Amino acid sequence: MLWGYWVLSYEPFYSVRGRFLSTEKAETTTRLLVSAVEPSADLHLAHLLEELSGLRPGIECRGFGGERVRAAGCTVDADPTSYSSVGFGFLKSIGRYFNLLKQFDRLLREFEPAAVLLVDAPAFNFLLARLARWRGVPVVYYICPQIWAWAPWRRRKVLRYTDLLLSIIPFEKELYSNDRVPVHYVGHPIADELSSLAQDLGEEFRSSLGISQQEKLIGIFPGSRRAEVEGLSTSFFNLLAQMKLDPARHRIVASSLREDFRELIEDAAASHGLKIELISGDCRPLMKACDLALVASGTASLELAWFEKPMLVFYKVSGLGYWLFKNFFSVTPWFTLPNILGSAANEGEVTVFEKLLRRDEELEEIVPVAIGLLEDELKRGEVIDRLQKLKAACMMPGANAKAAAVLNDFLSSL
Repeated sequence: MLWGYWVLSYEPFYSVRGRFLSTEKAETTTRLLVSAVEPSADLHLAHLLEELSGLRPGIECRGFGGERVRAAGCTVDADPTSYSSVGFGFLKSIGRYFNLLKQFDRLLREFEPAAVLLVDAPAFNFLLARLARWRGVPVVYYICPQIWAWAPWRRRKVLRYTDLLLSIIPFEKELYSNDRVPVHYVGHPIADELSSLAQDLGEEFRSSLGISQQEKLIGIFPGSRRAEVEGLSTSFFNLLAQMKLDPARHRIVASSLREDFRELIEDAAASHGLKIELISGDCRPLMKACDLALVASGTASLELAWFEKPMLVFYKVSGLGYWLFKNFFSVTPWFTLPNILGSAANEGEVTVFEKLLRRDEELEEIVPVAIGLLEDELKRGEVIDRLQKLKAACMMPGANAKAAAVLNDFLSSL
């Protein structure tokens, strides 16, 4: 059985195999096989499927996702969102991912989907794209592989194994432009998810915890993966301890997206002599309420950008990963999504946040930056102004509806 997956990397065989296995559409019910392996992808896919169901009521979806995808009416055959990883952390779960590959291949054969819809997470989803092409099933990619950041030379390979690209970053439409695969820029879905929130969300949150408007609130967002939370919580509280905060003027509130993360976060804070308050579940009220955020790199940084919050964005890697990233993989001059979108919207002229590539032992160099973002109203105002420009250029509502309309037209053409 193993050789069947390894042979997928041999592209001449792969391409021929895909042509021979192409099948004709035989029924009116549209079947869509999906994959969202990260918590943020689970959210984005759920909203897209809700929009798509309105346009195509008879659609039948199944595949990989989390609770949000399940609530959107999709049959979830496996939930990889609970053990998603970053960097080289996937090695700890390689057996699980290999089983997912086998399960996905079985679904391709037994479910017989009209198309496959993959969301973000190219390290794993691109293997699924290869499998789908091998089985002759069209591939739609929502939130395109961000190869421009780490491997721009793989553009041709992305186009070889996909049939429709739905981009959320403006310059990707030009990057992926070609004669075969349609590329549509639909905007970032985060705006759809946040625009309907109550305007007084932050005030209500501060009031519920007894935090006055005179107190500075620091929000901690260590991520949605256990490995992320374990690594970043220590870095966050190490930095805060070095900032020598005044308990009478500063409050620290940390977000624990899962109950089993609470002890990790509390222990990390206690080890640095810090008193914190901890919330579970929805972290957006805290995002809206905080004056400064320390956040794991990812979707949460864009959510904070929507709320116009000064922040420090952290990306935790191993020593080897740090060396490789700094010396070889730093293709884009920016590491965090707000900077990437800001540069795209303003033709490279706007950097929303200063870039500081540092190891834990160099955190003292970030202390004055953090204090400035918390206390210096002029510096805070400059950052907020750049965030407002970013929102106006790249974060307008309607992305999910646009993506669903394009996907619906594509499915109708099959």
